[in-house]
Amino acid sequence: MAYTRKIKGVEYTLYKDEKEFRRHNPKQTIQSNWREANTGDWIKTDDGQVTIVIKRGKIKSKDRNDEYIRTLLGMANIKRTIHIEGEPVQDIWRFGKKNWYAKIKDGNLSISKRIFAKYIASGMKPIDAFMKAHENTKSLDYAKQKTKVLLKSKKVRQLIDKEIELLLNETGITKSYLLEKTKDIVDSEASRDSDRMRAIETLMKLSGMLNTEKKVDSVSLIQEFTGFSQEKLNAFKAGTLPETKTIKLNGKET
Repeated sequence: MAYTRKIKGVEYTLYKDEKEFRRHNPKQTIQSNWREANTGDWIKTDDGQVTIVIKRGKIKSKDRNDEYIRTLLGMANIKRTIHIEGEPVQDIWRFGKKNWYAKIKDGNLSISKRIFAKYIASGMKPIDAFMKAHENTKSLDYAKQKTKVLLKSKKVRQLIDKEIELLLNETGITKSYLLEKTKDIVDSEASRDSDRMRAIETLMKLSGMLNTEKKVDSVSLIQEFTGFSQEKLNAFKAGTLPETKTIKLNGKET
């Protein structure tokens, strides 16, 4: 099925192949060499699709005199682009398949991203971490915009977690240490029921037990401890915990 998109009030179409194109445009001419096409020409892409040239223009530069064409597949430099192919792009006004947002959010882990993650892990505020990792950045608004995107990146968040883990390990606070301390809260008779509940919740989250697929396991574990309200037991069955509030356990407030 052909892909269509309206741009500035004009509808443009990308056909999957010449056969599909001919069903709708039996007499139209197709420019086989897209490098020679002008605005309004139909072209065949390098992977056999057929689309129209939205615009042919020139790249304004002091040391370059290149031309480009713009299609639903994005912009292509007449001299430098090797192939026109692939899927339609959202941002047709840029070269390449990814716009700046996608490059920052889903792109590879560059040196600047790694430095940013180290600064974040060390406790620096995100905006300050970005400015320090990109020393040439002068605009605060630009830095804020890019920082928001970086913090949405799964790769960057995982890198920050890894850096935090390395810092904790250096001080002797390993995952085993944290688990042991959490378990100590659960096992200690001196622990308040509310503290014990939160410790159990933490351990259950780490083990993947707090989800709808493992409700029985969650209930079995929590019932090993006495004195918990029916409200909290019902919450565990639902895979969640209610907000902490003052309740009576064994005649005492907690």
